[in-house]
Amino acid sequence: MSCHKAVWAHAVRDFGDSPEDVKVHVNRLADAGFDLIIPCVKNPPGYLDFRTDVGFMNPDYPEWDLLAVLNEQASAHEMKVHPWFCVFTEGERSKLLAEHLEYKAVLEGPGSWACACRPEVRHYVLALYESLMANYPVAGVHLDYIRTGGPCRCDYCAAQMKERGVDIRAVERRDPGMAAWVDWRCEQVTGFVNQLHNVTQNRGLELSAAVFTGYPDCRYSNGQDWVAWAERGLVDFLFPMTYTNSARDARMLTRCHRALVGKGFSLWEGLGKRSSASQLSTPALLEQIKACLEEGADGVVLFSYSGLSDEDLAAVPGL
Repeated sequence: MSCHKAVWAHAVRDFGDSPEDVKVHVNRLADAGFDLIIPCVKNPPGYLDFRTDVGFMNPDYPEWDLLAVLNEQASAHEMKVHPWFCVFTEGERSKLLAEHLEYKAVLEGPGSWACACRPEVRHYVLALYESLMANYPVAGVHLDYIRTGGPCRCDYCAAQMKERGVDIRAVERRDPGMAAWVDWRCEQVTGFVNQLHNVTQNRGLELSAAVFTGYPDCRYSNGQDWVAWAERGLVDFLFPMTYTNSARDARMLTRCHRALVGKGFSLWEGLGKRSSASQLSTPALLEQIKACLEEGADGVVLFSYSGLSDEDLAAVPGL
């Protein structure tokens, strides 16, 4: 049984305060047999942890360009880096919303989001991705928060659906018009994935995505139709966020995910060593990894780097 292994890093600063620190951390992952590092470089509030003039850079980003050093060190070990964007979240540090507050999504749930259905919002995020790809020799890029954040009822969405005969401020899930609204929202999010796919393909880069485990409910809740992305070949890897303390749940979810995308698609299950829904001991983590592999996963992605102990990393190289 062989296993591809990746790790999400919730902050690029998790890899240290100096180039020497980065080397130590990358060596630690290389020794444990990891293939891919996914560092967050666009966080939910909107700051950017890479060099760009498109959005607001994090003022604490170091002068020595941490992302460049991380990529260089990873490449030396034949490991890949996919910088991670929280795609449509935009908060108090967002250049987009600072200049265009009208682009903010109108949601019932928590968090601050830009309206993923607006072309201007998708153009901004695509420009951020293009800026990163133009300036860093990464192997690929990563999509997270690639969804609407909930059903957006902003003026733009209301006007678009009014043209289609649906009042989104009155429609209920049981109403026939709800299906049209869901399909339209999915089309907007998938349209962005398609745009980014075209850019990465032209550059010879990979595209990976973190997605919800619950399909098709995520179509209704967040306009996220990741099965369509697999069917259309828009992403190279899907990483369902299978965060649970139950090895049986992880097994059953992996079985569902594999059935949804088919045998030929690259599916790596995301497991929460320390997440909002799980806290795994080393034996529990290994049990989940083995269960996912037995159900047809091609690899695992661990959340997150800051939660991985030396014991965890000593246990996974043989998988």
